[in-house]
Amino acid sequence: MKRLVTLISILVCSIAVLAQGQTSTLLEIGNEKISKEDFMKMYLKNNSTSTVSLDRQDLENYLDLFINYKLKLIQARENGLDTTKAFLDEVAKYRKQVAEPYINDRTITDSLIQEAYDRELEILRASHVLITLPANAAPSDTLAAYNKALMVRNKALKGEDFAKLAMEYSDDPSAKDRVVSENQPVVKGNGGDLGYFTSMLMIYSFESACYSMQKGDISMPIRTNFGYHIIKLTDKKQADFSSVDLKHVLVTTQNRSEEDAEKIINEAYSHVNEWGIDSVASVYSDDERSAKNSGWLIHQRCNSVPPEFIDQMSNMKAGELSVPFKTRYGWHFFRLVKRYPIPTLEEEKKNITQRISKDQRAYRSIESFIQKSKDEYGFKEYKNNLTELQYVVTDSVFSGNWQIPSDFKGNKVLFTIGDSSYTQMDMLEELYTAQRKQTPAYIPTFLETFCNSFADNKVFDYANDRLEDKYEDLRESMQSFREGILIFSITDQNVWNKSLIDSVGVQEFYNKHQQEYIWGNRADVTMWNIDKSINIKKALSLIKKCNKKGLTNDETKDKLIKKFAIKETPSKYFTYTWNRYEKGANRNVDKSIWNTNIAENLQNKDVVVLDTTSMTNKNMVLVLKSFLAPQPKSLDECKGIVTSQYQEYLEEKWIKELRSKYPYKVNLEVFNSVK
Repeated sequence: MKRLVTLISILVCSIAVLAQGQTSTLLEIGNEKISKEDFMKMYLKNNSTSTVSLDRQDLENYLDLFINYKLKLIQARENGLDTTKAFLDEVAKYRKQVAEPYINDRTITDSLIQEAYDRELEILRASHVLITLPANAAPSDTLAAYNKALMVRNKALKGEDFAKLAMEYSDDPSAKDRVVSENQPVVKGNGGDLGYFTSMLMIYSFESACYSMQKGDISMPIRTNFGYHIIKLTDKKQADFSSVDLKHVLVTTQNRSEEDAEKIINEAYSHVNEWGIDSVASVYSDDERSAKNSGWLIHQRCNSVPPEFIDQMSNMKAGELSVPFKTRYGWHFFRLVKRYPIPTLEEEKKNITQRISKDQRAYRSIESFIQKSKDEYGFKEYKNNLTELQYVVTDSVFSGNWQIPSDFKGNKVLFTIGDSSYTQMDMLEELYTAQRKQTPAYIPTFLETFCNSFADNKVFDYANDRLEDKYEDLRESMQSFREGILIFSITDQNVWNKSLIDSVGVQEFYNKHQQEYIWGNRADVTMWNIDKSINIKKALSLIKKCNKKGLTNDETKDKLIKKFAIKETPSKYFTYTWNRYEKGANRNVDKSIWNTNIAENLQNKDVVVLDTTSMTNKNMVLVLKSFLAPQPKSLDECKGIVTSQYQEYLEEKWIKELRSKYPYKVNLEVFNSVK
């Protein structure tokens, strides 16, 4: 707690010092000069209640704290704490968080959130044919893939069965029947059917294409990272739930005929009213995971069940049972237990924002920042100088073995941003580091793509590094954070951690101040909780006898268990707490002892049952053994307060050392002129 309070106090004092023109210097400390205007700016920012009238004592106290703060920073930097990996990593992590609002275009982000939410209100079902294509394919390969996709589209437009086209032409392996292993039967293909989905469940460009289509439409070729897609939108309807809970029974067609599977599902269905679906699922269902749990499928979204489930539940109400129906996995029926409604935009906003940050669409905001930065800092590119790299970079780059030719100078500029320029060699060095095993691509296209990415990254870094020059609030926030971390680290070294490891120092401090740590009058009390099923009079009698004999509380508890023949869970019947209580430490002890005349009457008695009070299902019995006169606390009994006060002592001592080690000067004439 002490650490937290101290750190908060330090951070409150931390504000960037900005020298502004020729102003009166109030404080010189180290190599820094703080003007009266800057000091007052900091003081007023941290003392908002002092804007009407200035309190002289507050000003003096603040100046004193500020000097201590600056001296600690000097020592922290002198000790190299601002160069440690831990410090740099922590600052970088914080910088990334606080810089995000200055990088992300709020307008774009808000529009993406609204778009994603609006799309959540509809669910789509689509089928596709995929013609795969590497991202950096040669123009001839790109054209061939595009023409193949067009050919498939034309066949679909003429009425050919889309599922058959997918099974024949699609490079998506799920479209075709396939053998997983020798020991498993054939897994039936989906014929290109992707089932139902909604916002943020598909690649953004694919999703956007689908949401722009109407039911029955067949798209032009759509390019994604995977290649070209021909999409057929087979359904589009309003979403009437966010997720659902179901109890489900599945009979597969694996190792049995279609007819047998249908016969078994109908037999299972006929038992639901008599047995209940829980029992039917455990007996009949081939879905091993849900069958073990009474058929439960919890929080199923539209994309996590076969599309036939969505069709079945379109007109169902909670509690209703579907009819048996078939999917490519076998025969099913289910009871719709609960529908979860679509959240409001406000409820869903945080979730959507998080998902956008991990989604392809998040780059739209970064693209906007990069483009604005290019315009702001005068980005220029010289793509003609990229051409000769086609003869330098070979196909070995796709196996991760390419080397930069030793005789290639590469000093021609590819692009400039602000006062920075990047040459052919800069890009080649980046490419050499980034190369990896990948699908071979057309070299000119590959180089242009890499160069564009390289340029965007450098523009981003250039603009990002200058955000603090543009935004004063970001600059102040970062300086405050850096200084706060340094203050925490140097204080930990000299005060907090030192107090934890310096056991000798703590002991000496305790010995010197021992008379400050005194117990007041205390009562030695055991509080028994006894179940109401126990005869309280007999229990009280036994407790009194045990205490007169000097038995411990555990020995007394054993006697009680034996007396009342408790066989199982004895803690249900007898529990106790023991302590030595000062007045105000425990409500029950205060009520029974400290607020009555009992204390005076019991000073010379060893054991007395003071009170029995009723709880919900327990009787409480308080047993007073003795009163204890004031006495010093042991170090263990007051370790917390001793450590806290020892830390204050260490800090005071440290401040004196800092003030004698590092020079500082307060211009009293300037300070006294503050009004």
